[in-house]
Amino acid sequence: MTTINNTFKQKLHSALIQEVEKRSANLQDSLNDALDSTANETKSTAGDKHETGRAMAQLEQEKIGSQIAEITKLKEILFRIQPDKSHEKIELGSLVETTNGLFFISIGIGAFQFEDTSVFCITPMAPVCQLLLGKQQGEQIEWQGKNIEIIQVS
Repeated sequence: MTTINNTFKQKLHSALIQEVEKRSANLQDSLNDALDSTANETKSTAGDKHETGRAMAQLEQEKIGSQIAEITKLKEILFRIQPDKSHEKIELGSLVETTNGLFFISIGIGAFQFEDTSVFCITPMAPVCQLLLGKQQGEQIEWQGKNIEIIQVS
């Protein structure tokens, strides 16, 4: 298993910010496409088909808008984290090595591949994280019938 340290955590944090920025840019492109689609639909023929097309385009814009709002929340969480800060007890911003893998207490995007290592990015509200919060190196939790030991906290 990867030995974790603050340098690894700082690079992971930067990679997550880049990932979220990439997702944000993709959503913005999708929103622009949806707006273009609505504008083109306005120029098409009138009637029921026209109204249905506009309604569908409007729904797509709303869906993308809510996804953009969610991405914005993820960015805010990441910017609150101080990746150079060491933690003795598990809290937001902790990188935790366990017998069940690496966990980064940050944003809930699940498994994230970084430097040939799979890191589970979870929010403090995730059920497994609720068990981990406040724990420190050497302690154990029980999750889904397994004993998980906390090897290291950074």
